[in-house]
Amino acid sequence: MLTRVHIPIFCAVFAITPCYAGKPVVRDGSSIEKAIPLKQRGTRAVEEEMMWMKKIYKYTPIQSTRDAYAEAVRQIKVEKKKEGHAPDPWSHATLQHGNQWCSYWWFRTPRGKKEIYFDTGIPISTPGEVARQESTHAQ
Repeated sequence: MLTRVHIPIFCAVFAITPCYAGKPVVRDGSSIEKAIPLKQRGTRAVEEEMMWMKKIYKYTPIQSTRDAYAEAVRQIKVEKKKEGHAPDPWSHATLQHGNQWCSYWWFRTPRGKKEIYFDTGIPISTPGEVARQESTHAQ
């Protein structure tokens, strides 16, 4: 039988257990809900995004563009005529998630198409933010 000392300890453990049952959200950039939070703003944010892509996928949109040009040159050298338009090697968009802006990238790698999301930490109420982010990413 439980003694008087054991009963409050048992109740405390039983009450605290649900607090530790939930799993913490892993910020791996695989979805907009798991967007990687950025510490930098502006051009430095783009550098930080490239660093994360290199760390996670060991590939960046810059390398994707380089590979697309190399493939186009190879096709021209072997005199193969390409029909239609070559697929874009990468793209960027600024998306709304709750009250924050998120940066979304996709790019082609030798292992297929990769997507990654970044939480910019900038509120939606900031005027002109989407245009500023898009112009920074286009440079």
